[in-house]
Amino acid sequence: MSPLCECCSEHINKLTQQVSVMRKEIKNLRQMLDGAVRAHRKHLASVQAAVAKIGLCEEDNSPTPPPPSAPQAALERGNIQTVPIGYISSCFSAKNGTPRQPTICGPSRAELRIQQSVFNNPAHALVGLEQYSHVWIIFLFHKNGQLSYKAKVKPPRLNGQRVGVYSTRSPHRPNALGLTLAKLDKIQGHHRPRFKFLRSTEEAVAAIRGVLSADPRSVYRRTRCRDRLFFFTLDTADITCWFGQGFAEVLQVKPVEPHIASV
Repeated sequence: MSPLCECCSEHINKLTQQVSVMRKEIKNLRQMLDGAVRAHRKHLASVQAAVAKIGLCEEDNSPTPPPPSAPQAALERGNIQTVPIGYISSCFSAKNGTPRQPTICGPSRAELRIQQSVFNNPAHALVGLEQYSHVWIIFLFHKNGQLSYKAKVKPPRLNGQRVGVYSTRSPHRPNALGLTLAKLDKIQGHHRPRFKFLRSTEEAVAAIRGVLSADPRSVYRRTRCRDRLFFFTLDTADITCWFGQGFAEVLQVKPVEPHIASV
């Protein structure tokens, strides 16, 4: 074969560049198409949920037995609406430098603040938890930056190799849920009063027992009043107690209201 002339070589280089540009454009079009398909599926799912909800409302107006409630019907379809029970903050405030595994940085610490609005008595939900050394935490990757995901990803430690998303720790996954095992360091109440005059919790307990042992109620409340509840303030704490036959029970201890503390 005779060697290529300069004109042919230049023409081939231009064709190669055009082919490379076309491949990139095709790749971008595929990504846009995948995104449009995912958006269409989500929109279709929302439409189906709305139609199902309308169908449930129509069935409620019929004389036939009522169908399952909306939350139960959504659960049967696999649609779960979650409510955060708390929020985690740690010594790592940014993504850069955050260890990929907890064993890499043992001294690191995090704090989980439980939402007080989930239960009427939020402290009751933590009773008995101190008996365990570790806890499982199911969390949401709420700082992903985007909700899109792919079936295959390229983990940083595999040097560009593509693997299935379910075989990795990628936060960009369907539902964006994560699971971690955390060591339980301590449990601290949110509304523990900070005393101004008393020096410790033990001293406050002794002071409350002393007040109740002398029965601080008036003669009228002891003999004629049917209301057995009694309220009093000790240092920076409001105490609610109940007097029975020969005993007194403390029902609640909470910080005083700001306007009371300023008096």
